[in-house]
Amino acid sequence: MFIISFIISIGILYGILYLFLNSISISSSIAGSEIPKKRVNVLVVGVAKNLSDTIMLASYDMEKEQVDIFSIPRDTYYPRKGYKHAAQKKINAVYGSDGADGVVKAVEDITSLDINYYVQFDYEAVKAVVDSIGGIEVEVPNNMNYDDPVDDLHIHFKKGQVVKSGEDIIKLLRWRKNNNGGGYKDGDLGRIKMQQQIVKLGIEKIMKGNIVANFIKLQGPIKEYVKTNMSPNEMMYFANKAKNVSSENIHFHTVPGKPKTMEGLSFFVIDNEKFKEQIDSLIEETVESE
Repeated sequence: MFIISFIISIGILYGILYLFLNSISISSSIAGSEIPKKRVNVLVVGVAKNLSDTIMLASYDMEKEQVDIFSIPRDTYYPRKGYKHAAQKKINAVYGSDGADGVVKAVEDITSLDINYYVQFDYEAVKAVVDSIGGIEVEVPNNMNYDDPVDDLHIHFKKGQVVKSGEDIIKLLRWRKNNNGGGYKDGDLGRIKMQQQIVKLGIEKIMKGNIVANFIKLQGPIKEYVKTNMSPNEMMYFANKAKNVSSENIHFHTVPGKPKTMEGLSFFVIDNEKFKEQIDSLIEETVESE
């Protein structure tokens, strides 16, 4: 999620070693390539069981010091040539066949935006982040009773219960429905709202806490569970640009659309017209500032 890339950037500002940044980068700057100077688009991909369980597009306006984060439902209908099974027509299945680069191309396709970079993380990274900053207090919105023995995932919370630890936060992020059915009233959109709430709380706590001490604790886990195609030089550049971004200037959006059952599965179908209006609005704001 964006919280992880945000931590990475803040840590750089305080002189975290270049070698560490190099360890999480899978590529280096291409000679002669130009770093975006006004707006940069970063895709954040959370992976679970070889699926992109969380997909967020962070669009950062460096002049206005504003970040817009778009949550893309994992069940988004995205048919691909050569993939005929219904489950393969969900955008979260792209990662399993084409990796993070494939997810980038898919999101570029549905947004018509050029995605400059991606940050890929495992849920173990989320656990490490949350625990390192002393936990995040979140109230459970529903009774949650779900068990997946294969994945060793057991979620048992009562409505109104407050959870804090990294392990419990991961369970909130992953919960979709109970063993006997039933889940969020608005389906996966409810789960997305929970993800956005946790990201926001995490960013706010990081900004108020001892950022350097938190980041030092995170070096090992982030090195193991987070990868990005930003080079160390690019991370340092954007970190310097992002140092003045406040939590009030981080805005969350959910891709407009509605659930629809097709081929025996539930999909999220994007309202392309409304989504285009959102994207065009961002682009126009950047053009007007030039």
